[in-house]
Amino acid sequence: MTRVIQAQFSLMVEQLARLTSESAPDQPLYRVELPLPAIALKGFLASQSIKEKAYWSDRDGDYSVAALGYNWSEALSSRKDISVAFANARTLLGSLPELSGARCLCYLSFSDNIESIWPSFGYGRIILPLVEVVESRKGHVLGVNLRSGNDIEWQSSLRKAVEVIQSLTWQQQLPLINVQTTANGYIPSYNDWKEMIANAKNAFATAYLKKVVFSRETRLDINGQLSSWSLLHAWKQANPQSYQFWFQGDNEVFLGCSPERLVKRLENVISTEALAGTIVRGFDSTEDDQYARTLMNDRKNLHENRLVLDDICTQLASLCQTLEADRSHSIVKLRHIQHLRYQIRGVLNESVHDEHLLQALHPTPAVGGTPRREAMSFIAKHEPYARGLYAGVCGTLSVQKSDFSVAIRSARLTEQSLMLYSGAGIVEASVAEDEWLELDNKIATVVDILSCQRDQKYNVQVC
Repeated sequence: MTRVIQAQFSLMVEQLARLTSESAPDQPLYRVELPLPAIALKGFLASQSIKEKAYWSDRDGDYSVAALGYNWSEALSSRKDISVAFANARTLLGSLPELSGARCLCYLSFSDNIESIWPSFGYGRIILPLVEVVESRKGHVLGVNLRSGNDIEWQSSLRKAVEVIQSLTWQQQLPLINVQTTANGYIPSYNDWKEMIANAKNAFATAYLKKVVFSRETRLDINGQLSSWSLLHAWKQANPQSYQFWFQGDNEVFLGCSPERLVKRLENVISTEALAGTIVRGFDSTEDDQYARTLMNDRKNLHENRLVLDDICTQLASLCQTLEADRSHSIVKLRHIQHLRYQIRGVLNESVHDEHLLQALHPTPAVGGTPRREAMSFIAKHEPYARGLYAGVCGTLSVQKSDFSVAIRSARLTEQSLMLYSGAGIVEASVAEDEWLELDNKIATVVDILSCQRDQKYNVQVC
């Protein structure tokens, strides 16, 4: 099978070589596609040394993309850049045929407060892959996106695409997880956490703040080689109905396996959700069902979820012709925890685009709080570390389809450290100790992965 894959990549090089004798097409962007046999995207990416690479997969199993090299990318310095950057991406992609498989990838930070941004990533970025392998229910496709605004740009894109393909190796097996980790503290500490929640309760008493989401960074020191791709693979095995994302920064990567959708759009139809309210899983089905019933009737968690639902509906009301939410909540079950969820659907007004949806919804009360401005200000004042991309946005966008996840259940990996992120919604009835335990439960999957025995057949295994 590897030889068939190599043959298709070689065929792509031949097609690109023939294009070098032609003038630039009369359009800003040109795409070449070839079918591929099945390929393990994360294993394939793990073996590549190219610096510009990225990965994203939706939670429904409809679309995954492995990006190798950037055809075009635009850095965002703040929320104010979202509208122009997304309009630029839409214009670029709009020059392709309607059924083209090209999409841009993007990430945005939780906040554009300079003290909250990770320098390695900046506030955000939109990326159009140069070479990509796309996996969908129809199969695998090798795609190359070429800039064609003028002959110089055209020849440069062709040359760079050929260089990327010729540099590839064909290994698809993920490295074994073979590390020892040592806990190196929390930010905030438990004592600081209790003080933060006490401050929040004082703010609730004045009625200017209804909910605030506080978070924590858990730092693990690494002894050995930890493959971020193997970690991501195991994470997905544990929580299969989740988005996956992997983005490269300067000497570090951001990755995650998030259950939460910010918004999905197909043409002018959108779907989103209020995912808030948490309880642990049970040891067996009977106990698990008991916990689920407790969650569905718990006043504190119902109140927390309702705040998120009401805010999302309020934010979307002016953008939609029609908008409806489920009449009752449902339960989302992950490996260690379960959440309350309301699903929301709408039909957009004309001339409403992805940037308008992101400006309206990000960050939701599920990761920030409500009212939004007051909660964001409260977090900036009291949370003692930089959230960066944690609780931000990761997703894909195109003219016809877009899908954005909330970047929770995420981690940042450097050469010697792994930082795990988790948050908890704080309302008037919150108890500091219970919320701290919730933070532990939300990172338990990764902690389990790192402490498990290795499995030679699957490379990684979740206990």
